[in-house]
Formats: sequence, structure tokens, C-alpha cells
Amino acid sequence: MRRPSTHDAIVIGAGPAGTSIALALARRGWGVAIVEKNMFPRRKVCGEYISASNLTLLDRLGIGDAWRAEAGPEIRRVGLFSGDACIEAEMPGARLGPAARAGFGRALGRDVLDILLLDAARSAGAQVFQPCRAVAVEREGDCQAVRIEARDCRDEATILRAPVVVAAHGSWEPGPLPSQLEKKSRPSDLLGFKAHFTGSSLAPDLMPLITFPGGYGGMVTADHGRMSISCCIRRDRLALLRSGLAAERGGHVSAAEAVEHHLMA
Repeated sequence: MRRPSTHDAIVIGAGPAGTSIALALARRGWGVAIVEKNMFPRRKVCGEYISASNLTLLDRLGIGDAWRAEAGPEIRRVGLFSGDACIEAEMPGARLGPAARAGFGRALGRDVLDILLLDAARSAGAQVFQPCRAVAVEREGDCQAVRIEARDCRDEATILRAPVVVAAHGSWEPGPLPSQLEKKSRPSDLLGFKAHFTGSSLAPDLMPLITFPGGYGGMVTADHGRMSISCCIRRDRLALLRSGLAAERGGHVSAAEAVEHHLMA
């Protein structure tokens, strides 16, 4: 006997990609399940800036006004910085169209954006399983059976079934799912990090992009007066910086301390 579907689509992962497709499908009458392993709010290493070219999508998803109400100031200028050199240019605004209003890109923390999208998908009718992990996907006739477990409990499992399964759980994460089997668990040669600060003197309409030996980064004024800084640096370069600074100071040096010293040098 063929077991019936529980949903039309199952989305694994409640980041912006997963919740956007879940929201779009739910608005079109699909029965959607979202499986997310972590509780929200959560912080993610992310630049957090959403460019003007994405405003049309936000409006089509029906969250444009909510995003504008939460996001930081419009970013109208970009500056490219390297040492003492700086080049500044105006940022392009959004093109007027039937589904969007004019405007400029802005930044919104992932701890706010992810909840905004997930709540919109839930309000549109999506069923949310959180915190739950998808631990297996198997074909059952015309459907895919997805076994999910509560994050801290492996004794009980729930089986969801749908003809469509969307893997939106992260591009680098290895695991037991079909979309993860070919992935190798190995350290990246890059280290990314992000931090929020308050009391910044950064001009609210300016987004500085910085380059330095071994990496790059950027700063932007995000929501609630927070200044977000995110950077990426090669691990081999970071190791040299840490060892050199440790020898100079005569003690342990954290990655954050080494990068801060590198940026300020």
C-alpha cells in the first residue's frame, strides 16, 4: 500500500534560500514543510548587505515593507580601501518596475532577516519543524520520505513525505543526505568572521570594502544602529600572523587579535 504524501514539498534548511522558496510555494497553495536544525534567532557569518537588485525579489515575496522597516540606512556610496589609497563611487539604485519601488541596498542582520523570512513562510501556511535534523531521505514510489529527528532526541523520528525535496542546508556541510554524500569534511583554506559594533563613526550611507595581504572585508551600517564588519583571510596567512605576534608579545594570540592587529598595521 502506497503511503500518502504529507506535503507537496519539503525544504531542508531555513536560511534565506530555503525560506524564500518555501514562502513562494506556500503562497501558490503548496503544502510545504520546513526542517531547520537550529533555533532562531541565530547569528551567521555573513556580509548582511542586500543590494538594490534584490528589492524586486523582496517585494515579490511580500516582505519588502517589513525588510525596509527593519534594515539599516540606504547605502549610496561604496569605497575601496587598500592601505592609504581609497577610491569612492556612487552605488546604483533599484530600477523601477511593476513589482518594486526605487531604492538602494541596505543591510539587515541575519538574526533578524532569517526570522522575518521564516515567520512569513509560516504565515503563508508552511509547517515548520524546528529544531529538527533531516537524517535520511529515501524514495517511496513517487515520493521522497524524509526522516527527521528532534535535535537533542534520537529516540523518536518523524517521517515526512513529498514528491519534491529541496536541499537548502548549506553548500559545505557533509552529512548523510543524498546532497551531502559527495562532500568531504575538510578545513577550508579560508577563515571568515563577522562582528557587530555600536557607536561607530562610519558614515551611514557608505560601505567601505577593504583589501589587505591575504584577505578582504567590508563594513556597513546595519539595523538598530549596529555596524557590521565581515572579513575573510587565508588560514596560512593567519597562522603566520598569529605566530609572529605571539613571538612579539610573548604569549598566546587569538585569531581575532591577530586580524585586528593586521588590519590596523
